[in-house]
Amino acid sequence: QFLAPHSSAAASQGSPSALGHFVIAAMSSKFGMEGHTAFFIKAIAGLIFLMTLGELNTRCYCWAATGILLWGIMTSETVGFSSDDSVAVIAALLFVRAVPMLYRRALTIAATYPLAFVLPIAKHILLKYSISEENFFDCDGCSAEIANRRRAAIQELSAKWKKKYPKCADFSQELKKMISDLRFTSSRCFPAFNEVVPKYLDPSMALDRTEGVDVVDLDGNSSMDVSGSYGVNVCGYEKYKEFIQEGWSSAKKQGLFLGSLDKTVLDNIAMLREISGHPEVSFHMSGTEAVMCAVRVARFNTRRKMCVTFGGAYHGWWDGMQPVVGNDRIPADVLCLKDMSTLSLKVIEARKGEIAAVLVNPLQCFHLNQSPPSDPILSSNNRNVGPTPGYKEWLHKLRQVCTKCDIPLIFDEVYTGFRLDPKGAQGAYDVKADIVVYGKTLGGGLPIGVVCGPKDLMQRGDKTKAARINYVIGTFAGHPFVMATMNAFLKWLQKPETIQSYDVMRENIDSFISRANASLEKKGYPIKLTHWFSVWSILYTDPGRFHWMFQYYLKDAGVNLSWVGTGRLLFSLEWTRADYDRLLERLLVACEEMKKGGWWEPPVANIKQRLGIEVATAVAKNILVSFSQS
Repeated sequence: QFLAPHSSAAASQGSPSALGHFVIAAMSSKFGMEGHTAFFIKAIAGLIFLMTLGELNTRCYCWAATGILLWGIMTSETVGFSSDDSVAVIAALLFVRAVPMLYRRALTIAATYPLAFVLPIAKHILLKYSISEENFFDCDGCSAEIANRRRAAIQELSAKWKKKYPKCADFSQELKKMISDLRFTSSRCFPAFNEVVPKYLDPSMALDRTEGVDVVDLDGNSSMDVSGSYGVNVCGYEKYKEFIQEGWSSAKKQGLFLGSLDKTVLDNIAMLREISGHPEVSFHMSGTEAVMCAVRVARFNTRRKMCVTFGGAYHGWWDGMQPVVGNDRIPADVLCLKDMSTLSLKVIEARKGEIAAVLVNPLQCFHLNQSPPSDPILSSNNRNVGPTPGYKEWLHKLRQVCTKCDIPLIFDEVYTGFRLDPKGAQGAYDVKADIVVYGKTLGGGLPIGVVCGPKDLMQRGDKTKAARINYVIGTFAGHPFVMATMNAFLKWLQKPETIQSYDVMRENIDSFISRANASLEKKGYPIKLTHWFSVWSILYTDPGRFHWMFQYYLKDAGVNLSWVGTGRLLFSLEWTRADYDRLLERLLVACEEMKKGGWWEPPVANIKQRLGIEVATAVAKNILVSFSQS
């Protein structure tokens, strides 16, 4: 009876109308529910809504509701559109709405930092793999003679370190049982070699004291420090001792009283207002926490959610602003765009209604569109860092676009603040950001995070809505001891001799880099130094699988590095011409030992090809394991 209105020809051809009526007929005859169809449709729609609530964007529900409403209006007796006409009108309206949106999405895809697409997939299929000791020494296809030289060299260095660093080794082994950070940072070579190298060498250093630019370990060994304490050491260790001593003499009478501010805080605020160019200040306990505050106040006061960062930039360990490497949860409200790209500027303009802030870490000038350079990712001579030409002009263009689009520009100066210039990157590049974030050295040797900005962007509450509050606070914010050491640092920073010392440091670094590169080239060593202000790195000019070994010979020669090895190194204002000369001597000693050990012998095999085969094999194994377990 349901098929009666349709011709048998249509039914036999399987037309949608005939097929639909056939299904309804079958269901009706089986369950007898034809009188309740409307109820079931509503139930399905309601359940889908509840099941996807919070998972889909609110706009999806709005579009669906709008479509249903339009359908109801157009097919009503008042308007009288047929079903086919209504579908055509809705499709046309949807097309008009979709075109600009698809354009923005296409533009965003074109401007997005490539690793942001690759990493979410790669992290699931790239398997850790290890090169065994049997294949370790000749993994570049070298001769047996060179492989034996390398084996003897690492055994000799290992035996030497057992005598040289016994207390450090014992201390390190105990700490590794309890601190996962230390286990992570102890693996300082290319990951494939981590099965072999830790058996012979442990680069961990247990500190006893600092003396000028030197650090002295528990075994009494003195090393020149170029780690910079992760960017904190701008002034020199002796100067921080003075700040801490002066700060304690001022703060000890207050002890641990929190929640009230004093004259020292007001003094600090006045100096920070002068440095940052902004009227309001917010205190925190770390650079990461300060970035969290800056992003949060920007989102709250602009009423937008999206933030923009640039490829490779680090803004602290908070997973809300770490869109690529190091974060297992990729944030959906962060766009990671290509640095110094015209397309990125177009994306910012096209999506200005969504973007709450654009974050810039000026340190990216040194390694544009790359993660921070480190030895654990040094597979060959693939390090490409150095000051990027045109970066100042790029920042000025970005400033103009952000101003035009009414988007706050945030400078993350946790690392660069006071390292590049007494006024940070703002002073070095003559660009004023809307919000500036400071940290590291600003604390005068103690933990600190600071956010500076205008009143309209620093508001914690809504002027018109009582329940709309942006809660940003910390228990130890404004700690008396931290405020006192900060005060000592800021007063020192204002001295004319301090400002002059920046120029002296730049001259000394330029001279050191020039002299070092001339000596390295003359002796035929395959390395070259590059720098950006007081940040420097070691480049490797020839292919090789063992360049990461150089950090171990530098340690042996009396040069202390951080866990990133030769990737990013730092000088401080404390360094004298004599210190740079001393460092050059130790650098050349390490080069000679590296060469003597056979680590810089030209590879016979194609490194990229071998690496590709190793990675592909690891991926294939991972896929096979996944299939076997499923």
